[in-house]
Amino acid sequence: MNSFILKIMIWFVFLFSKEKLPTKSKISNPKMRYEIMSGAFIWEDEGLWELRNSKLIQAFRYVINHRMKLLVGPENDVGCFRSLDFDKQIYKIAKRFYPNWIGFEESRCSFNPEIADKIMRIKKVAKVKMERFFNEH
Repeated sequence: MNSFILKIMIWFVFLFSKEKLPTKSKISNPKMRYEIMSGAFIWEDEGLWELRNSKLIQAFRYVINHRMKLLVGPENDVGCFRSLDFDKQIYKIAKRFYPNWIGFEESRCSFNPEIADKIMRIKKVAKVKMERFFNEH
């Protein structure tokens, strides 16, 4: 699909889903978990997968993928969901629509060596498991 058309569609999804994401955590120590469809990570208090809006979930895959790149730093290659530039553009659009979303807190969007190491280890294990699965089937 043309990137421009996809970007417009995501913009409309964000427009009609404003105010749907949490701004404060109800969990004292939220856990990070792997979201397999995007290959990125979310925190359990971010409210994305509790939504019943599949279009918003699909749009946010670009956002969380870019956020993961910010967390692990430029020296770690974590891939991208569509392209680095596209993911970054969708991330910026989402920040405009959801400026107070808990997932945009500074600690979740900046380089963190401890989290980067954890993410890279989890992604490595996931890749090995995926390869094993496909080799067995």
